[in-house]
Amino acid sequence: MSAHHAISKRLVLGFLIATPFALSASGQTTSPPPVTGTKKPTSATPQMIDEAIQRSQARTVKEREQRIPEQFGSEEPFTPTRN
Repeated sequence: MSAHHAISKRLVLGFLIATPFALSASGQTTSPPPVTGTKKPTSATPQMIDEAIQRSQARTVKEREQRIPEQFGSEEPFTPTRN
């Protein structure tokens, strides 16, 4: 097998392998996310801030009573009180 034939064979093989990937990527388009009925808040609402404060205070009280430092990811279920 000549060097020219081996190089040609590799080029054709590379082209055949790469073509399906190039064609599938070119047909992809991005679409906007679906529109839902309610818009998610982009900033914290007063209710969200109040709940965060209550949750923090509850963790602090529990830590003082049990004398065990809080571990990341160990949050227990919490029901905030509405004012």
